[in-house]
Amino acid sequence: MTITKETNIFEKVNKEEVYQKLVEIFGKENVSSKSVDLYPYSYDMTECAPNMPDFVVIPENKEQLVELVKYCNQNVIPIVPYISGNNVGGLTIPERGGIIVDFGKKMNKILHINENMMYALLEPGVTFGQLKKHLDENFPHLRYNYPFAPPYAGVVGNAMLSGMNNMSCKIGSMGDSINGLEVITVDGDIARIGSCFYGKEEADPDSWWSRYPMPDLMGLFVNWQGMTGLITKCAVQLWPKKPIRKFEALIIFNLKDVGEICREIGRTEVIDDIALGSIEIVKMCCGIPEPKTFPGEPRMMSISTITAHTENQYKAKKEIYLNIIEKIKQQGIRIYSIDFDEFVKLFNLRLRSLVDLPSMVLSLFEYSGLTWFGSYAPSHKIEELSQKVDKLFKKYNVPLYLYMKSMKYSHYCIFRPIIRFDKFKDEERIHKLLEEIIDTCLELGCIPYKTPAWMTEKMRKKINPGWLKLFEKVKKMMDPNAILNPGRWNT
Repeated sequence: MTITKETNIFEKVNKEEVYQKLVEIFGKENVSSKSVDLYPYSYDMTECAPNMPDFVVIPENKEQLVELVKYCNQNVIPIVPYISGNNVGGLTIPERGGIIVDFGKKMNKILHINENMMYALLEPGVTFGQLKKHLDENFPHLRYNYPFAPPYAGVVGNAMLSGMNNMSCKIGSMGDSINGLEVITVDGDIARIGSCFYGKEEADPDSWWSRYPMPDLMGLFVNWQGMTGLITKCAVQLWPKKPIRKFEALIIFNLKDVGEICREIGRTEVIDDIALGSIEIVKMCCGIPEPKTFPGEPRMMSISTITAHTENQYKAKKEIYLNIIEKIKQQGIRIYSIDFDEFVKLFNLRLRSLVDLPSMVLSLFEYSGLTWFGSYAPSHKIEELSQKVDKLFKKYNVPLYLYMKSMKYSHYCIFRPIIRFDKFKDEERIHKLLEEIIDTCLELGCIPYKTPAWMTEKMRKKINPGWLKLFEKVKKMMDPNAILNPGRWNT
């Protein structure tokens, strides 16, 4: 069993008094201090060190949270937001104990869908599967942009951390598609950010349509890992669901060619998304438990998504796509173009999980540990990154699970090595591999996202001192007693 440590942070008020206050706010059935209830919140599936919370609470409304925040700020008790448990980077591990706020159990309502301006207003606990089902049944002409994640993962958490999605080539990260937020600041104030900022008490449900042109206060919360406030509502953009959606695949034989392919296809402006995965990922999805590559085998597969309103529009987009493929081949790059749907029928239907998102890729969860180095990467460094990381995987005798995307028509890329491991046997070796991966990627200009504290400690050695000073000022202003998810970004 994973060993966890407990932290004594109750200097101003004893633990029993805190428990009674939490029961008063949330009701006895929504509060626990029992180890059996707290233990699942003490760890995630990555290499990050576990730690026990002191309490878990299940909120039903923002009024309860306002009361909680005021009380915790007064008594300097840490608060850690938690949604669905599909966590990485130790982001919800309570490094200094305190209170876990589990949004996933009851604050999980889809509050409003605006068809005209195409957005969804959500509570923090809404999952991708829940949103997809709701749209399919009630608004079949609209779609959300889903990441490479299970249906039970949280929409708002992923958006607030700027995760990727299956329209990334067209629109960029999830953070770019947030229209508005309702957030509780550390003094208990409720602030609405975006076009929803009119109105004293509540906002009109149809007013959550834009992030601009008011001063952009949203940046005080996006990518801050819960360090500056508790999100209680979030409006995310939806998109028209086109009747035609097809997938084009490429088999790529050399890692040194993946950068050119990713950039050139991304720049066509005719695809919604291009994702590239190592052949080991393809084999893993087919059910091969420990996939290896053999001499002469391809190294990567890319999958591009083309959507269209009409067959003629699809044919025009496909023509542009094929012209780029031909141009790439003329450079001497060895690739084969294949119909993804036919490929899936021939090899393994499980491969549909790569495109029918959100989806559960069961092979990723065969072991007790799963981690990755997710980063935004400069697109001109993809060739070098791919080849250097491949050597590191070989050095540690780990299959190369490498996932990449073109973002915003190749303005930048996602670069994401993935590692499955046994947490009880292999953790030390995997941590060494991750250390070398991050050292290599930081040297080449990558910027990690959903970062654990041990990574941000490395980043601080390279970050501009003026940025760090401003960052610390903002954190101190927003959370002077450091109660909001303390320890993130080494605060």
